Amino acid sequence: MARPSRVSAHDIEQAAVTLVRERGIDALTARGVADALGVSTQPVYSSWGSMDALKARVAEKVEQQISAFLREPEPGVPPMLSVGMRTLRLAIEEPALFELAEGWMRATFHQAPPAALLRAMRADPRLATATDDELKRLNGMLWIFTQGLAAVVRPAHSDTDTPSELSRSAVLTLAEAREYLTAAGEAMVRDLARPG
Repeated sequence: MARPSRVSAHDIEQAAVTLVRERGIDALTARGVADALGVSTQPVYSSWGSMDALKARVAEKVEQQISAFLREPEPGVPPMLSVGMRTLRLAIEEPALFELAEGWMRATFHQAPPAALLRAMRADPRLATATDDELKRLNGMLWIFTQGLAAVVRPAHSDTDTPSELSRSAVLTLAEAREYLTAAGEAMVRDLARPG
Protein backbone atom coordinates (compact mmCIF):
# COMPACT_ATOMS: atom_id res chain seq x y z
CA MET A 1 0.00 0.00 0.00
CA ALA A 2 1.34 3.43 -0.98
CA ARG A 3 2.32 5.76 1.81
CA PRO A 4 0.20 8.97 1.78
CA SER A 5 2.03 12.06 0.53
CA ARG A 6 3.13 14.65 3.07
CA VAL A 7 2.11 17.43 0.68
CA SER A 8 -1.24 18.24 -0.87
CA ALA A 9 -2.04 19.46 -4.37
CA HIS A 10 -2.64 22.87 -2.77
CA ASP A 11 0.83 22.82 -1.14
CA ILE A 12 2.35 22.01 -4.52
CA GLU A 13 0.38 24.78 -6.22
CA GLN A 14 1.45 27.33 -3.59
CA ALA A 15 5.11 26.29 -3.86
CA ALA A 16 4.91 26.51 -7.65
CA VAL A 17 3.39 30.01 -7.54
CA THR A 18 6.05 31.15 -5.07
CA LEU A 19 8.77 29.68 -7.27
CA VAL A 20 7.48 31.62 -10.29
CA ARG A 21 7.17 34.85 -8.28
CA GLU A 22 10.71 34.56 -7.01
CA ARG A 23 12.58 33.05 -9.95
CA GLY A 24 10.39 33.33 -13.04
CA ILE A 25 8.45 30.91 -15.19
CA ASP A 26 11.53 29.02 -16.33
CA ALA A 27 12.08 27.87 -12.73
CA LEU A 28 8.76 26.01 -12.75
CA THR A 29 9.89 22.41 -13.03
CA ALA A 30 8.86 19.30 -11.13
CA ARG A 31 12.32 19.19 -9.56
CA GLY A 32 12.16 22.88 -8.59
CA VAL A 33 8.76 22.48 -6.90
CA ALA A 34 9.83 19.23 -5.21
CA ASP A 35 13.03 20.83 -3.92
CA ALA A 36 11.07 23.79 -2.56
CA LEU A 37 8.87 21.37 -0.61
CA GLY A 38 11.65 19.01 0.40
CA VAL A 39 10.07 16.00 -1.33
CA SER A 40 10.67 13.88 -4.40
CA THR A 41 9.02 14.72 -7.72
CA GLN A 42 6.55 11.84 -7.27
CA PRO A 43 3.96 13.88 -5.28
CA VAL A 44 4.06 16.62 -7.92
CA TYR A 45 3.12 14.19 -10.67
CA SER A 46 0.69 12.12 -8.59
CA SER A 47 -1.19 15.24 -7.43
CA TRP A 48 -1.26 17.05 -10.77
CA GLY A 49 -0.94 14.30 -13.36
CA SER A 50 1.42 16.36 -15.49
CA MET A 51 3.52 19.48 -15.36
CA ASP A 52 1.27 20.97 -18.05
CA ALA A 53 -1.70 20.79 -15.65
CA LEU A 54 0.30 22.43 -12.85
CA LYS A 55 1.69 25.08 -15.20
CA ALA A 56 -1.82 25.93 -16.43
CA ARG A 57 -3.03 26.38 -12.84
CA VAL A 58 0.02 28.44 -11.88
CA ALA A 59 -0.44 30.66 -14.95
CA GLU A 60 -4.05 31.25 -13.92
CA LYS A 61 -3.09 32.11 -10.32
CA VAL A 62 -0.20 34.35 -11.35
CA GLU A 63 -2.36 36.19 -13.89
CA GLN A 64 -4.93 36.83 -11.13
CA GLN A 65 -2.18 38.18 -8.85
CA ILE A 66 -0.82 40.46 -11.58
CA SER A 67 -4.30 41.75 -12.47
CA ALA A 68 -5.09 42.46 -8.81
CA PHE A 69 -1.74 44.25 -8.39
CA LEU A 70 -2.31 46.44 -11.46
CA ARG A 71 -5.93 47.26 -10.51
CA GLU A 72 -4.92 48.55 -7.08
CA PRO A 73 -5.25 52.37 -7.16
CA GLU A 74 -1.97 54.25 -6.92
CA PRO A 75 -2.33 57.05 -4.35
CA GLY A 76 -1.97 60.57 -5.69
CA VAL A 77 -1.99 59.52 -9.35
CA PRO A 78 -4.80 60.26 -11.83
CA PRO A 79 -6.79 57.06 -12.53
CA MET A 80 -5.65 57.02 -16.15
CA LEU A 81 -1.99 56.88 -15.07
CA SER A 82 -2.53 54.56 -12.11
CA VAL A 83 -2.02 51.40 -14.19
CA GLY A 84 1.25 52.83 -15.48
CA MET A 85 2.50 53.53 -11.96
CA ARG A 86 1.38 50.10 -10.78
CA THR A 87 3.27 48.61 -13.75
CA LEU A 88 6.40 50.42 -12.59
CA ARG A 89 5.86 49.15 -9.05
CA LEU A 90 5.43 45.63 -10.41
CA ALA A 91 8.75 45.97 -12.26
CA ILE A 92 10.50 46.92 -9.02
CA GLU A 93 8.66 44.83 -6.43
CA GLU A 94 7.89 41.69 -8.44
CA PRO A 95 10.41 41.52 -11.32
CA ALA A 96 9.60 37.92 -12.27
CA LEU A 97 5.88 38.72 -12.44
CA PHE A 98 6.65 41.85 -14.44
CA GLU A 99 8.41 39.68 -17.04
CA LEU A 100 5.25 37.59 -17.38
CA ALA A 101 2.97 40.64 -17.43
CA GLU A 102 5.13 42.27 -20.07
CA GLY A 103 4.60 39.28 -22.34
CA TRP A 104 0.84 39.35 -21.81
CA MET A 105 0.69 43.12 -22.34
CA ARG A 106 2.73 42.80 -25.51
CA ALA A 107 0.35 40.12 -26.82
CA THR A 108 -2.69 42.38 -26.25
CA PHE A 109 -1.08 45.64 -27.40
CA HIS A 110 -3.27 46.01 -30.51
CA GLN A 111 -6.50 45.22 -28.68
CA ALA A 112 -8.84 47.82 -27.22
CA PRO A 113 -8.00 48.77 -23.63
CA PRO A 114 -10.18 47.17 -20.94
CA ALA A 115 -13.52 48.89 -20.33
CA ALA A 116 -12.44 50.05 -16.86
CA LEU A 117 -9.39 51.79 -18.33
CA LEU A 118 -11.50 53.45 -21.05
CA ARG A 119 -13.83 54.76 -18.31
CA ALA A 120 -10.86 56.09 -16.33
CA MET A 121 -9.52 57.81 -19.44
CA ARG A 122 -12.91 59.35 -20.27
CA ALA A 123 -13.19 60.66 -16.70
CA ASP A 124 -10.71 63.32 -17.80
CA PRO A 125 -12.93 66.03 -19.34
CA ARG A 126 -10.37 66.56 -22.10
CA LEU A 127 -10.89 62.96 -23.24
CA ALA A 128 -14.65 62.69 -22.70
CA THR A 129 -15.39 62.90 -26.43
CA ALA A 130 -12.35 60.99 -27.69
CA THR A 131 -13.11 58.01 -29.89
CA ASP A 132 -12.23 54.47 -28.85
CA ASP A 133 -9.50 54.45 -31.50
CA GLU A 134 -8.00 57.67 -30.13
CA LEU A 135 -8.02 56.25 -26.61
CA LYS A 136 -6.50 53.00 -27.86
CA ARG A 137 -3.67 54.97 -29.47
CA LEU A 138 -3.16 57.06 -26.32
CA ASN A 139 -3.10 53.89 -24.22
CA GLY A 140 -0.54 52.38 -26.60
CA MET A 141 1.71 55.44 -26.38
CA LEU A 142 1.49 55.42 -22.59
CA TRP A 143 2.26 51.69 -22.54
CA ILE A 144 5.36 52.20 -24.68
CA PHE A 145 6.52 55.06 -22.46
CA THR A 146 5.83 53.05 -19.30
CA GLN A 147 7.84 50.09 -20.62
CA GLY A 148 10.77 52.42 -21.19
CA LEU A 149 10.47 53.77 -17.66
CA ALA A 150 10.25 50.23 -16.30
CA ALA A 151 13.58 49.47 -17.92
CA VAL A 152 15.26 52.27 -15.98
CA VAL A 153 13.54 51.87 -12.60
CA ARG A 154 14.18 48.13 -12.48
CA PRO A 155 17.47 47.27 -10.95
CA ALA A 156 19.99 45.68 -13.26
CA HIS A 157 21.25 42.63 -11.46
CA SER A 158 23.25 39.51 -11.38
CA ASP A 159 22.93 36.58 -9.02
CA THR A 160 25.72 38.00 -6.86
CA ASP A 161 24.23 41.46 -6.22
CA THR A 162 23.12 42.37 -2.71
CA PRO A 163 19.80 44.22 -2.16
CA SER A 164 21.63 47.54 -1.59
CA GLU A 165 23.61 47.07 -4.81
CA LEU A 166 20.36 46.39 -6.66
CA SER A 167 18.70 49.59 -5.43
CA ARG A 168 21.74 51.64 -6.49
CA SER A 169 21.77 50.13 -9.98
CA ALA A 170 18.39 51.59 -11.00
CA VAL A 171 18.70 54.70 -13.18
CA LEU A 172 15.57 56.41 -11.82
CA THR A 173 13.73 56.19 -8.52
CA LEU A 174 10.02 55.42 -8.53
CA ALA A 175 9.31 59.05 -7.53
CA GLU A 176 11.32 60.33 -10.49
CA ALA A 177 9.57 57.89 -12.83
CA ARG A 178 6.22 59.11 -11.51
CA GLU A 179 7.13 62.67 -12.49
CA TYR A 180 8.13 61.56 -16.00
CA LEU A 181 4.98 59.45 -16.42
CA THR A 182 2.72 62.26 -15.24
CA ALA A 183 4.40 64.83 -17.50
CA ALA A 184 4.30 62.51 -20.51
CA GLY A 185 0.69 61.54 -19.84
CA GLU A 186 -0.34 65.18 -19.58
CA ALA A 187 1.49 66.06 -22.81
CA MET A 188 -0.16 63.17 -24.65
CA VAL A 189 -3.62 64.12 -23.37
CA ARG A 190 -3.09 67.78 -24.35
CA ASP A 191 -1.98 66.70 -27.82
CA LEU A 192 -5.02 64.46 -28.27
CA ALA A 193 -7.42 67.10 -26.92
CA ARG A 194 -5.96 69.89 -29.08
CA PRO A 195 -8.57 71.04 -31.63
CA GLY A 196 -7.95 70.22 -35.29
